[in-house]
Amino acid sequence: MGAAEQTRFDALLAPTSIALIGASEDATSLSGLPLHVLRQHGYGGAIYPVNPRHRQVGGLRCYASIGEVPGPVDLAVIAVRAALVPELVEQCAAAGARSAVVLSSGFAEESPDGAQAEAKLAAIAASSGMRILGPNAEGFFNVSRSIPVSFSPTVDFDRGLNRLIPGNVAIVSQSGGLGFALFHSAQQAGFGTSYVVSTGNEADLDALEVATHLVEDAGTGVVALLVEGFRRPELLSPLARRAEQLGKALVVAKIGQSPSGRRGAAAHTAHDSEDHGELAAVCARYGVVAVADQDELLDVCFALSRHQPVPGHRVAVVTVSGGAGVWLADACEAVGLSVPLLSDELQQQLRPLMPSYGSAQNPVDATAQVVSREGVAAVLRVLCRCDEVDAVVVATSLAGPQMLQREEAAIAEVLAHTTKPVLIYSYTRPGDVSIDVVGRLGLPWYPSPVRSARALRCLLTGPDRPAGPGDQRPSAAARAKISASSAPESR
Repeated sequence: MGAAEQTRFDALLAPTSIALIGASEDATSLSGLPLHVLRQHGYGGAIYPVNPRHRQVGGLRCYASIGEVPGPVDLAVIAVRAALVPELVEQCAAAGARSAVVLSSGFAEESPDGAQAEAKLAAIAASSGMRILGPNAEGFFNVSRSIPVSFSPTVDFDRGLNRLIPGNVAIVSQSGGLGFALFHSAQQAGFGTSYVVSTGNEADLDALEVATHLVEDAGTGVVALLVEGFRRPELLSPLARRAEQLGKALVVAKIGQSPSGRRGAAAHTAHDSEDHGELAAVCARYGVVAVADQDELLDVCFALSRHQPVPGHRVAVVTVSGGAGVWLADACEAVGLSVPLLSDELQQQLRPLMPSYGSAQNPVDATAQVVSREGVAAVLRVLCRCDEVDAVVVATSLAGPQMLQREEAAIAEVLAHTTKPVLIYSYTRPGDVSIDVVGRLGLPWYPSPVRSARALRCLLTGPDRPAGPGDQRPSAAARAKISASSAPESR
């Protein structure tokens, strides 16, 4: 990406000045929410409301047109009726605005007239050099700089956001609702994101071009793509190749695979979701991780944000509940992983760490008594040092934080001296304090055996791992971990 194009993306995703076209005093409306959430997050750049029907909006001077705005405009945010959008976008380009986000709907997804209006937006972008996100987009959130340009309730502390955790996962989605839902789920789980970008109908910028920019971002280690169709599928191979070169993970969820799904995609964002054969070939060649559903997309990103994949397929299951360990072992083997019987020598090292009625075979049933004995950290230390397993998953309850808080320093010491992935399966609903502790430890956690096993599968790679159902393998040469924030940052 050239310097000029990089500058345009910076103007879009990290603007120092924003014009709000169609700005409203109603902070609950689509045209009023962008100002509300920008202020809520402490945006420090210049904000210029533009609406000929108002002299002031939110205590700020309101301009009749963007041509009257006194300073340069990095980003114009447009939330007006679709019929008015092309003329206003043209005015923005003439005034020198460097980028625009069109939140308005009613374009190619609705009618032939809408398709013509969308084509005008593409022509304006091509002739002026101004980059356009949308139309029919839900905006974006630059989480690392706390710049929300969206009407989504998930970015609003009054309507859905509880705390803001920056991290190293960038989400690029044609569906704004799903993209911001993934962001919100990640926040609730305790792992953070760097960006969320909704591309909508993609009159100009498309998901692959945005992802190509974000894969270069130093604070991003995982790029997640949620797409209905590709406007320019030829960009997929260069993107995947670049991600592999940089050691970053690329995760793709392709929706609209069925006849009814394709109809829905056409009505939603006007995308042709016909499956492109290139996607499967690129996944196989460059280790792109293809996922099947929303939970798997979230879970794989969580795992890859915390751990670097390693060769192998052998898993140690450690549990404080015998039944949970059995269920977890079943789930691991169902996806092609192995839960091997541990050697007599290794079992002898583990037995003193658990009561006589525990089991050191694998699953390693340390029983609930481990909480009052040597603790989980001692078991982890033995398994992380051995050469009989490639990863460890701990089945425990995160409902209360007492055990984790008591062992946090000891577990952190174990994790600092191992390259083996370590995950947690919580068979109870986790408490907020527990989520904070596992966040500080850098441990991904999952609410079911199946989700834990699928996450493990994406972390264990190499020729010695047998294929399992829905097999997915990130490239072993890529995926170097870019550390997420070690401690969640709350507002």
